Amino acid sequence: MYELLLRTETLLVGLALPVLVALGAGAILVGLVLWLGGRRYGAVIIGLLGAVVGSACGLLVGQQFNVNPWLGMIVGAAVLGGLSLLLKNVLIVVLAVLVFSAVSGAGYLALILDRAIPQAQAADQNEPRQTVRYFSGMGLAERRTYINDISHEGQTFADRLKALLTNTWEAAGPRAWALALAVLAGAVVGIVLVWFLAKIVIALAYSIVGTATIFLGVQAALLVAGVPVVSDLASRRGALPVAFLVMTVVGWLWQLFFAGPKKPEPAPAKETEPSD
Repeated sequence: MYELLLRTETLLVGLALPVLVALGAGAILVGLVLWLGGRRYGAVIIGLLGAVVGSACGLLVGQQFNVNPWLGMIVGAAVLGGLSLLLKNVLIVVLAVLVFSAVSGAGYLALILDRAIPQAQAADQNEPRQTVRYFSGMGLAERRTYINDISHEGQTFADRLKALLTNTWEAAGPRAWALALAVLAGAVVGIVLVWFLAKIVIALAYSIVGTATIFLGVQAALLVAGVPVVSDLASRRGALPVAFLVMTVVGWLWQLFFAGPKKPEPAPAKETEPSD
């Protein structure tokens, strides 16, 4: 997990200060809602997600047909937002399965990278110019230089993100096939769990996504203050997965026992009129 967080931190360092402020504040607020109130506000979340995706699709379609971009975004947001609300239950199940699939893949990838670090550090002594280098063996300035090198001095965030994803995939090495199987296994497990334990599993999925979003927001917010928190925790890197696990469990239990969907209020009983 530490290696993945380092890569995220290195990517965020290259962002402009206003972008970091907006990303940090937005991610923390959205993460808190998902972490503690995902089940209660599920319909709102699904509707907003559909509206965001719809506005992006409307913008792209509008550019193809020379339609006013604002009109395309509004129509796209209305159409997909409305469909999302109509298909709310189906989409919640699909998103929960995707979360389990992503967690399984990310967990296995983090395990691969963390186990490979000692081997890579030993190999660096004999082959200092390896194609793939692990971020845990570099300082912050060296990581920024490295990401500029692998992105060929890419100026945009998209260029650096693409280069970092490619580098991370290469770092997985010959175990890439096992990573794909882990993603598939996570999806299968998610489907089975949702089928039998929908309420419990959906709350857990919301808590996982909320915790991850809060982690991202805190990283961005601390970088605004000039604190690379992941780099500073190099000697206590085990605290990060423990904090993630504890937050996930707390959010999960909170949603199960205190923040479930609001129950409809019972209709007031009609007063019986006295008979003559």
